Amino acid sequence: MTEKFSTAMYMDRGAEQLVEILNYYISAIVEKVLMFGGDILKFAGDALLALWKVERKQLKNIITVVIKCSLEIHGLFEAQEVEEGLDVRVKIGLAAGHISMLVFGDDTRNYFLVIGQAVDDVRLAQNMARMNDVILSPNCWQLCDRNMIEIERIPDQRAVKVNFLKPPPSFNFEEFFTKCMTFMDYYPGEHKNFLRLACILDSDPKLEMSLQKYVMENILKQIDDKQLGGYLSELRPVTIVFVNLMFKEQDKAEVIGTAIQDACVHITSVLKVFRGQINKVFMFDKGCSFLCVFGFPGEKAPDEFSHALESAVDIFDFCSQVHKIHTVSIGVASGIVFCGIVGHTVRHEYTVIGQKVNIAARMMMYYPGIKSPFQNAALCQG
Repeated sequence: MTEKFSTAMYMDRGAEQLVEILNYYISAIVEKVLMFGGDILKFAGDALLALWKVERKQLKNIITVVIKCSLEIHGLFEAQEVEEGLDVRVKIGLAAGHISMLVFGDDTRNYFLVIGQAVDDVRLAQNMARMNDVILSPNCWQLCDRNMIEIERIPDQRAVKVNFLKPPPSFNFEEFFTKCMTFMDYYPGEHKNFLRLACILDSDPKLEMSLQKYVMENILKQIDDKQLGGYLSELRPVTIVFVNLMFKEQDKAEVIGTAIQDACVHITSVLKVFRGQINKVFMFDKGCSFLCVFGFPGEKAPDEFSHALESAVDIFDFCSQVHKIHTVSIGVASGIVFCGIVGHTVRHEYTVIGQKVNIAARMMMYYPGIKSPFQNAALCQG
């Protein structure tokens, strides 16, 4: 979908149309997740990572709830076709198990990641899924209530595809769901309660101050929730630097965390010199990725592209020497992208979307570990 709206046919407002459509459907998914007791951890373009946090002994029942939520999300998209003839569909991967949260950064800005086998498993499950599929990871299939689920085996895989839920005739899902929600630390309830979620920060200044460290400084100065779709959203020329750090599979969370912290501090210091910023950090299929942007509102500077390349070389050289980072790859692209708010009113982020973002990400993944100074960062400008 991103590629379609980046073509010449849509150059007048293609990125804006893309975000309008994404936000419409992402908002519907976010609402379903919240209403079923989950929460949103990360947005990554047109994907999101949701979490249901419970005790081990409650996992079997909660997996049933999450499967029900997933099937209802698919139901949102059935028989719907958006503008421009786009047929929007979703594929979902589910995993269960332990995760670890890494919080890193410096005195002015913090970031967080979730890592662990369950995070790796959910990516693999999602990658196996085709449109309209719900795929359970092997561990999720082992822990679920198998009497409640009709599945289809996937050839040569331990993961399985969910066909439908098959509760016994006497089963009352509403009673079951209400009982399950007593296991959750916080359950927002019905749709009307989303307004209460949005007002939490107004009543807790201390919480607001602690969360401000996770928001970019120049955006923090401008945020006005009543104007999220307008004042903060625009098409603008920027330069994208995508940095990917790969680790060995056997490395533990605490080891990876130290390496990511060292890399983050250095990347922040390098970008600051040229008025660049880290927009987000997330775990990709093959490592930890930093999405860095030069040219955000209030941060535009001359020679932006050359500064981005200089920064990329510096970052590559430093990260290549950090203990436990196995491979470093960087992609750089420059051009017009959408900069603005993506998500739901109560769960959203300020980010960049567009063809140049995709190009930088692809070059980052296609050219791992290249040492030549001019090839350190695969390039695209225009």
